[in-house]
Amino acid sequence: MPNSSPSDPPARSVAVPGRIVAVLSAFRPEPALVDHCVGLASQADRVIVVDDGSGSAADAVLAELEANGVLVLRQDDNRGIAAAMNRGIDAAREAGAEFVVTFDQDSNVPEGFVAALVAEYEARTAEGLRVGMVAPEFFSATPQTRMDQHRGFLEAYAPIQSGLLMPMATIDELGRQRDDYFIDLVDTEYYLRARRAGYEAVCVPGLTLPHGFGHRLYVHLLGRRLRKRGGRPRMVAVSSPFRYYYRARNRVVLNREYAGDPAGARLRRDARRDLLLDFGVALYSARGRFALLSVMRAGFRDGRRGVMGRMRDSVAARAARVGWRHPAPSAGE
Repeated sequence: MPNSSPSDPPARSVAVPGRIVAVLSAFRPEPALVDHCVGLASQADRVIVVDDGSGSAADAVLAELEANGVLVLRQDDNRGIAAAMNRGIDAAREAGAEFVVTFDQDSNVPEGFVAALVAEYEARTAEGLRVGMVAPEFFSATPQTRMDQHRGFLEAYAPIQSGLLMPMATIDELGRQRDDYFIDLVDTEYYLRARRAGYEAVCVPGLTLPHGFGHRLYVHLLGRRLRKRGGRPRMVAVSSPFRYYYRARNRVVLNREYAGDPAGARLRRDARRDLLLDFGVALYSARGRFALLSVMRAGFRDGRRGVMGRMRDSVAARAARVGWRHPAPSAGE
C-alpha cells in the first residue's frame, strides 16, 4: 500500500446514502458546537447530541442546537462517555439508522468526511471483508494504523471513537459500550471486542479528522524552554488530571480481559508506553505532583480490585488540586 500523509485527499468521494445518524457526546459545550453540528447535518440524515449532565450552563447552546434541527438528549448527571454514546446509539436505532458515526464535541468535521467513510466500507465489504468499523487514517496528526500493513487494505488499530463509522448490525451483535469504564479506553475495548468477534477495522487512506488534544504545555529543561530547529517552542499535550485515574484503572482491566487475544502483545506495549510517556510526562509537568501520583495509584489499585464506575469523590478532590506547569495558549502562540 502506498504511503499517505495528512494532507492527502480521501481516496474517493460519493454521495452519502440514507439512514446515517451522527451521534455526538457533549459536556458543558461551547457555542462552536452549533456550527459543527450544522455542518455535519449536510453529511448525515440525523444528528443527535447527548449532553452528559452539563446542567443549566449548557441550556443556551443546547436550545440553539434544537433550533437547528439537532435531536438533543440530556443526561440528568454526568455518567461518562460510554453511557452517553449508548443512549445516542439507542436513539439512532429508533430512527432506523443503518450506520452510526460517532464524534465528540471538539470534532470539526470536514466536508465529505462521512461520505469517505461510507465509501471505504462499501469498497471493502464488496471485496469480502467483514468490516465492523471505519476510521480516518489520521486523528489530528496521529496515525491510526500502528501495525505492519500487509493485508491489501489500511488496517486500523484501536481507532479513536470520534470519527468512527459502524454499521448498526455490528453494534447490535457486539452489544453496548462498557459504561462502567466511564471514560478513557472505552473505544479501545470496543475495538478489541469487535476483533474478537471476527470484524475488521479499516482506515480511509489520507482522511483526517482535525482535533485538539488536551492541555498544551511548553517543554522546559533546567529552567529553559526547549525549541525545535527553526526556533518554534517544543510542546506536549496532557489531559485533565482526573483522566489519569481512569486511564490507569481501565488499562489494568482492559489488559486483563484481552491478554490472551492476538492483540495482547500490543496491549502490553501500549501499557509500557502509557507509563513511560503519558504518565511520565504528566508527572513531570504537574503542579501537585504527589496528588497526581496518588490519583494514578488509586486507578491502578481499583483496576486490580475490579472497582469500576465513576471515581470516588475523595479521588476527584485530589485530582482537582493538580495543575500544569508552563501552559501554552489554547489557540495559536
